[in-house]
Amino acid sequence: MSKIVTIQDISCYGQCSITVALPILSAYGIETAILPSAILSTHTGGFKDFTCLDLTAEMPSIVDHWDKEGIKYDAIYTGYIGDTRQFETIRSTRRLLNDEGLLIVDPAMADHGKLYVALNDDIVEGMRTIVREADVILPNLTEAAFLLGQEYQETYSKDYILELLNKLAAMGPRLVILTGVSYEEGRIGAVAYNKETGEITEYFTEKIERSYHGTGDVFSSIAIAEILNKKDIYEILKSACDFVVKCIRKTLPDESHGYGVKFERVLAEKIIG
Repeated sequence: MSKIVTIQDISCYGQCSITVALPILSAYGIETAILPSAILSTHTGGFKDFTCLDLTAEMPSIVDHWDKEGIKYDAIYTGYIGDTRQFETIRSTRRLLNDEGLLIVDPAMADHGKLYVALNDDIVEGMRTIVREADVILPNLTEAAFLLGQEYQETYSKDYILELLNKLAAMGPRLVILTGVSYEEGRIGAVAYNKETGEITEYFTEKIERSYHGTGDVFSSIAIAEILNKKDIYEILKSACDFVVKCIRKTLPDESHGYGVKFERVLAEKIIG
């Protein structure tokens, strides 16, 4: 049984971050611990006057306690990080990895060409530091552009995507999974590059013209679960892409549910059948 710790915020309301990662990873049979970076009343997308308790000062003490207890992990999964000091804690947490343990980074900081609310260039630079040390990264197109210091492009060619993958891999990670890729109208998916083998893998599915918060967290959590369960890269991409589409389809009929996707219903169907 694999054991993972996920480092990101707890949004008490709104389906994203730890409230997505914890149930999905657990449902896939992975023992999941959490290292919260902050506690927010809601996520930052579409809600006003949300509260935020920063946990930067507490995080090193939690890691030190785990170290004293001899706790080890097979993977570290990082998501949304709101304070640059937390990047040093992430690096410190690596001492808890088993010999073959993975540092997996979802650089959850931007979408649609813009950084998320309350984030700045310092966060981008901090994210670059852990991407350089990561084994696996899962950026979307906007995050890839920020990591590389390039201008975000809404229209692009396949050659541009391959260029992004090569440049991201050159930063350090062995496996790059680039999300939100679309070469034709009505289709969207992910493209992966394995630096060790040179293999490029693609998977595309139906593109639904509706945007929801937290779909990136759902994708990453499914993909990471499948990575730890030793699935091949095509199956990883297929599982994550198809799961997100099913979540969106479950959510579409409810016009009042614009703050996230109803991943719980899809996860329940997967478990119960």
